[in-house]
Amino acid sequence: MAEMLALAKDKLRAQGMADAAALAQRAVSGEVGNAELLAGKSKIPTWRPRSFLTPETPVGKPYQWEDIVYKLLQQHDASSQPDWTPDKVPALWAAVSPEESGTRADPIPAVRGMEYQYGRYYLDPEDSKIYLCKRTGEMDGGKVILQYLPHELIGQYFEAAQP
Repeated sequence: MAEMLALAKDKLRAQGMADAAALAQRAVSGEVGNAELLAGKSKIPTWRPRSFLTPETPVGKPYQWEDIVYKLLQQHDASSQPDWTPDKVPALWAAVSPEESGTRADPIPAVRGMEYQYGRYYLDPEDSKIYLCKRTGEMDGGKVILQYLPHELIGQYFEAAQP
């Protein structure tokens, strides 16, 4: 009986690893939308200091950090940099946001290190206010990765939404 249980656990573990690899591959190729990626969060590995310079860690591969899913933007070696967590290094990581419409009525929850889109509305988790991503000289639809929350960049990248 113990052998059967061990075999079943091994089979489940192998299936879980295969499912995680398939999800990561689809994320890298762009076949997976944010909603599907977030729904499969339990299959996404947790970030830890390691080399992200390997063929197993291509740009676009998702990792979790503090319950947020991030995609790798640039390969790098963090094996000796434990403080290079995804939330701290926006040049290397982008937070995956839910696929809300980004309208005033359906704002996107903001997180540090996420990719913001000009012309969309964001809900700031620290002050619970809604902000429009807007910058002089930038067209709606353009994108920028910011390490800050909207209330910290009023007048630069955001304006408070009118009630």
